[in-house]
Amino acid sequence: MCDRDTGLSSVLTTAKEQAITACEETFKYDRWNCSLVFNKKAKRSIFNKLYRETAFIHALIAASITHSVAKACASGDLSSCSCVGNFGRNSTWKVAGCGDDFKHGKRVTKNFLDFKHAGNDQIAETFKQDVVVGIDSIGEQLKEVCKCHGFSGSCTTKTCWKRIGPFNSAMGLLKKHYHHAIKKKILNYTSKRAIAPKIRKKMHLDRKNLVYLQRSPNLCVSTKGRTCRDRNNCATLCCGRGYTTSKRKVSSRCRCKMVNCCFVQCDTCVEEVDLFTCK
Repeated sequence: MCDRDTGLSSVLTTAKEQAITACEETFKYDRWNCSLVFNKKAKRSIFNKLYRETAFIHALIAASITHSVAKACASGDLSSCSCVGNFGRNSTWKVAGCGDDFKHGKRVTKNFLDFKHAGNDQIAETFKQDVVVGIDSIGEQLKEVCKCHGFSGSCTTKTCWKRIGPFNSAMGLLKKHYHHAIKKKILNYTSKRAIAPKIRKKMHLDRKNLVYLQRSPNLCVSTKGRTCRDRNNCATLCCGRGYTTSKRKVSSRCRCKMVNCCFVQCDTCVEEVDLFTCK
């Protein structure tokens, strides 16, 4: 795919970095902080089974690739989808309104994750369900943006195009999906083909939810030494083990003012803040 589509490799790298940064920031003060390993000593990967966290990561990857590809189409960074192809003349694409190509992002994501060849058993259907939830979280952020053209600001003609919101908006929705994910009973089957239609029918009923198959191990094992947001957060994050309080100095810009018309000048203020760490 990367050989056929110039620029895709760079876009996928951007998608990976975007997903990691957004995930770590969003789950910074949760028991699971986006680590791919539940227990460092036991080296238990979240991909050993289909946990709630596994389902979320699958959705997150799908969402980030879809978002990055759609944005890259609008900026002309991909050879497979450019504003030239959409509007015919490169010199006028800005006026024509080259939008974020969600449909192409969805198509690339499914191809890259080998969606069609995942299989028909319960694990494959669960994986595909979670990928769709991730893609749809980006589609829900898609909005129409319009610009008026005409004499003296009149709207005699109007150009409209599609825009996807910032990735953090989708992260808020994905986190809700994480907390409301549905655990499915593992089916004991002998013939994958025989039960595949039944699985698809059940998946279709809750297609808007993340689905997982195994209960997550005890996440409290990995919260030792973690920093809490505040005392209330420590009550949850530290799992009842308690926490230690220390002081740290934090620098920030303060007393800012405009100087010589166009320059902002600020002082640097230092204050001591409480730092809470799980025992």
